Amino acid sequence: MEVKRAVLVFVCGLATAAGQAAGPIDADRLLDHVKFLASDELKGRGDGSPELNRAADYVARQFDEIGLQPGGDAKSWFQPFELVAGLSVGRSNSLVLSDRGRSVRLELGSTYYPLSVVPNESPDAASEQMDALPLVFAGYGLSAPNSGYDDYASLDVAGKAVLIFSHEPQENDRDSRLNGNRFMQESTLVAKADAARTRGARVLLVVSDPSHAADEGLYRTFAILPDAEEAGLTVLRVRRAEMQPLLDLWSLDASALQTERDLRPRSRQLTTARVDYVEALAHDRREVRNVVGILPGADPAKGRQAIVIGAHYDHVGLGGRLSVSPERTGEIHNGADDNASGTASIIEIARAAAAQRARFPMTLVFVAFAGEERGLLGSEHYVKDPTIPISETVAMLNLDMVGRSRGAVDVSGLDRGTLKDDLMAAGRATGGLDIKQAGPGAGRSDDSSFLDARVPAVNFFTGFHADYHRPTDDWDKIDKDGTARVAALALEFAARIAAR
Repeated sequence: MEVKRAVLVFVCGLATAAGQAAGPIDADRLLDHVKFLASDELKGRGDGSPELNRAADYVARQFDEIGLQPGGDAKSWFQPFELVAGLSVGRSNSLVLSDRGRSVRLELGSTYYPLSVVPNESPDAASEQMDALPLVFAGYGLSAPNSGYDDYASLDVAGKAVLIFSHEPQENDRDSRLNGNRFMQESTLVAKADAARTRGARVLLVVSDPSHAADEGLYRTFAILPDAEEAGLTVLRVRRAEMQPLLDLWSLDASALQTERDLRPRSRQLTTARVDYVEALAHDRREVRNVVGILPGADPAKGRQAIVIGAHYDHVGLGGRLSVSPERTGEIHNGADDNASGTASIIEIARAAAAQRARFPMTLVFVAFAGEERGLLGSEHYVKDPTIPISETVAMLNLDMVGRSRGAVDVSGLDRGTLKDDLMAAGRATGGLDIKQAGPGAGRSDDSSFLDARVPAVNFFTGFHADYHRPTDDWDKIDKDGTARVAALALEFAARIAAR
């Protein structure tokens, strides 16, 4: 699940006696699935890895044993698609900044690394070669005219290299007119890259701003697991320690401190500075697979309509830029809660639904999505190429991080009254959980792809925790009985939607 701030509104308490079984969901069998999917043997189920393929095969075998029908391409269990899973690194990468006889030569994976690259098919050929590019200082790289601040005002960056500081000025000042107490969208990597790209910049260089004592760049992480975004422009993180002589020459730290005080941009041309850059990097494109199983509706007339029940089964592998603990890159991030718990849940929901098929006049489509951790790619692919037409898909139920229940579950997507009524009725029937309605921004997962396609979608989520996207998210921290209750709630919810 992608991190966003959660806003929760308490809906109702449905707690029953502690330890009550979750009805048709076998908690021990569910936990066995989690143990396998989150084992060291599967090395964190990184997208594009052989271990993710093993996980897909495991889910497909479970669907087959349950008696589902294959719902993938060519009557198989799988719906393959391609994604970018890291970078291949060539030998000719180099970055040199110079001015008035001083030069700084930086080394890839040690003193600089790419945050974003230009797509290339082979690392043996340079995708970017820039010789003696003029250099421009653009403050913090922010363009926020609605807040009365624009580092690019009256600044010509077309065809040039642009140097900016990370973060934003006055970021800790709650009274600042620029950001105050809110998240500043303009300070994200994508927004800063877009601001430079749309003004014609060739490359964007980012250095740690002087208000932060430590350089937060992930130089070692890139050396272990090369990876980068694709933001439409080459964006490079450069290490402050090596850049300091040039920063002093240009008096840029002093400029930043003045801007910190008065919020006046101090962007300018660095008239005699030049940048030489060669990029020999290629996106590592891999095929991954959604796993799709179908339980046909018990009513031939209603069976043409579908409810999708999904969970992503990929995780972040050995860490890297997707880890919350990037310093531990190279260690297995098992992803027991995120999202072996949701994957195990949809397997057992499918088993229980197959045993109670008469309760489901509509068809149930069970999908284990790949590519969620890299931008909801599996669910986006499914929505574009669904097993049952999206126009006939009446609802989508998503389970993402449901393994730390401790008696409660957050549910988002209940803005439609009928869905909320059905969920409350399902909660009363199953018991054992406090159900909380998650407000806007409670998390971004595969339900978002269905919402974008105008399909009512609900996400079940038991909360972020200190193990999120870290090597410590292991199976022994899973609340198996609570997870089984969440799965039972989702099952009962689907039955009530299907009966409408």
